[in-house]
Amino acid sequence: MRTRKILAIAALASVTTTGCIDLNVQNPNAADAERALRTAGDIEALIGGGFSSWWNASSSSSGIGPILGTMSYMTSATAANFGMVEFSSWPKSRVHHLPADVYYGQYSYSWTQLYRAVSAVVDGLRAIESGKVTLPPADLARARAFGYFVLGLAHGSVAILYDQGYIYDPSIAVDNVKLAPYPQVMTAALGYFDKAIQEAQGQTFTIPATWMSRTVSSTDLVRLTRSFKARYRAAVARTPAERTAVNWQNVIADIDNGITATWAIDVRSGSGFASGVMSNLVRYGPWAQLSFQVLGMADQSGRYQRWLAKTPWERHPNLSADQASDPFLIVTPDTRFPQGATLAAQTATKGRIFEIPTASGGYGAQWNRPDRGTFRWSFYRNRSNDQWQATTTRTDHPEVTLVEMRLLKAEALFRTNDRAGAATIINQTRTAAGLNATDANGTNTSCVPKLPDGRCGDLLEMLKWEVRMETMFYGLHMASWYFHMRGWGDLSEGSFLHVPVPGREAELLQMQPYTFGGPAGGAAPKGTYGY
Repeated sequence: MRTRKILAIAALASVTTTGCIDLNVQNPNAADAERALRTAGDIEALIGGGFSSWWNASSSSSGIGPILGTMSYMTSATAANFGMVEFSSWPKSRVHHLPADVYYGQYSYSWTQLYRAVSAVVDGLRAIESGKVTLPPADLARARAFGYFVLGLAHGSVAILYDQGYIYDPSIAVDNVKLAPYPQVMTAALGYFDKAIQEAQGQTFTIPATWMSRTVSSTDLVRLTRSFKARYRAAVARTPAERTAVNWQNVIADIDNGITATWAIDVRSGSGFASGVMSNLVRYGPWAQLSFQVLGMADQSGRYQRWLAKTPWERHPNLSADQASDPFLIVTPDTRFPQGATLAAQTATKGRIFEIPTASGGYGAQWNRPDRGTFRWSFYRNRSNDQWQATTTRTDHPEVTLVEMRLLKAEALFRTNDRAGAATIINQTRTAAGLNATDANGTNTSCVPKLPDGRCGDLLEMLKWEVRMETMFYGLHMASWYFHMRGWGDLSEGSFLHVPVPGREAELLQMQPYTFGGPAGGAAPKGTYGY
């Protein structure tokens, strides 16, 4: 009964956010689906709105993305907003799982949005199956294919974020819905993706732009679904053992039958799709500077090892005792970083991804709140998403990129002992960034990455480096590093491995609230790099 109430509330929220459905209901807290979903347009609006709810869960700064991005050191911030400071600090914190906790909403928001998408789609598909609303054959195939696509997305995201979740589709009575562990939720997600593919194959429909920000053909929906399957298969792993056990042959098959061009969200003003994560985390100043913690492995000068040898709270971007005369500059042949050995030279030569900022106070604008840890400070910021600086400059935001899929295939080849094939793919972005090519033996004459212990990274480390460089802020809740590093065993000791069922939900289910991370357990052990 309690589960039914939870999902009904989520469904109502989904209906009301579409804005174009006639809600002729007496009690706004108990939607009468039979009266609310009266026309084909109502049904399509309900199902079509599911993707928007999934996108909100993935891209909103109200969700978990900012925490995951900073906790995995993909980016660094001294602003405490969205939990960015607390959860990237030392020692690591537990998940804020109780409604009274200050950042509880960051964890519960994604849950709410994902089940809003699930409930909306289930209500829409059931209305079709009931026969009370009929759609032309092409529109019926489109609604079913898109509906199961969204069910795959929503359940897949629950599986990679939470330790357990609901599995819910039109074949499951709401009274029978129970929590299931994340592997089962992921299995369900992959099954929904398969149903979406089955419904779309051989069809000639077009998904309207209002559903996904741009029109998508039935053929492209099939390819996009295969790419999402590959992504979720790998991302669900919590440990290196689970990452190794991924069915990498299936990942290869999905990628080979997936997208043939990068698929992007239209984020222009008025498109109906935006991203609070990107709007906030590409700012100058304290919001999005480079974190030395992992990205310091580009450095060839030895400064990274000196910086890392200090305790976290002693680290500073100037390494000398006076914190002025020995700047930690990343001196590297990797052209994604500024080039040169001096501050002046690097300021004058922007890297493809990183720069030393000169606008809005320069790098000094990033250095505030030393009480929150000068280990957060650096001379650099990520410049690759500067289109988000103003609404007038926004165009497309890459969501599923060809380079992500290629590099995921490289990992699949590595895991299936085709090291030469993996090296060939790694070299595409590696040599484009000015680094020497590698081979099946993991030759690394450029010594990027250079590990904390001073060794040049092997083939797997070079693969991981390219994944990190080329997927920042793209896909996987705009925090791709967290999911990869979790499976690779690279997270810092004490980092939570997943998120519990939100406390308010647990209370409704009469469960004892629980949590993960830091002293609570369910956390990463000391990671690959020794911290």
